[in-house]
Amino acid sequence: MRTLIGGLAISVGIYLLLLLLIYLFQRQFLYFPDPIVPTDQALGQMDVAAVDISSRPEGRVRSLWWAARHAESPVFLFLHGNAGSHYHRIPIYQALAKDGAGVLGVGYPGFGGNAGIASESALFENAQDNYDWLMAQDVAPDRIVIIGESLGSGVATHLASQNDAAGLILIAAYTGMDDLAQRQFPIFPARYLVKDRYRSIDRIDRIGMPLAWIHGKRDQLIPFAMGQRLFDAANVPKSAHAVEQGGHNDLWIRGLGEIILDESQKMTRAAAATANHPITQR
Repeated sequence: MRTLIGGLAISVGIYLLLLLLIYLFQRQFLYFPDPIVPTDQALGQMDVAAVDISSRPEGRVRSLWWAARHAESPVFLFLHGNAGSHYHRIPIYQALAKDGAGVLGVGYPGFGGNAGIASESALFENAQDNYDWLMAQDVAPDRIVIIGESLGSGVATHLASQNDAAGLILIAAYTGMDDLAQRQFPIFPARYLVKDRYRSIDRIDRIGMPLAWIHGKRDQLIPFAMGQRLFDAANVPKSAHAVEQGGHNDLWIRGLGEIILDESQKMTRAAAATANHPITQR
């Protein structure tokens, strides 16, 4: 009996220790920033400008900017996933900008040499700073298309619930980080320990702008069914793009860029038409 009780006590102790470690180090499990920053010369060769978005007590936060070449072109505000940095996405930004669109590749606090520490509140505040920066460049809301990929989908959903834009594009989106944590650690009460919850499911119905949702049916990290649940909760107008053979990280080689460009054109044209012919309230 003593052996049984002793073994049970050890098991409980190990369980509680693991629970404590998950709680204490959860942000290390969530954010994987790369601190490397390309030189200004290298950025210049790629025809991109590194712009100071905000300067806080902890230091400077920079994003990447491609100005639109045409007055009617969409301007993408791109919120990336949880690994690397905005510098890793330069080829993606270049592809989106190749036909004249503007792109603001948002740099996160703590990523890519930026000051600060990544957290839900820090990323939300930083996204708003980037949106406000576009406003200061005289970019009209009806030209802005907010894009959120993976982790960035939660940031994008929050931003779209607080601001006007031509549309919102969510790539590999989730309902909430607490839901994902519970899926990742099913033997622990993980959902109740999560600090950075990114509860998109609680915000999606506050958004009135057009939505395009894109998700790989073979996504092993963020299940397709979870993304579908978020999409189902969204208001119309909305469109769904299920990528049959798509996983989590291979959507760009399966036509994602073309979907984004097509959807963004529809969004900005509809927004421009509404701006030119506003509905009269009676």
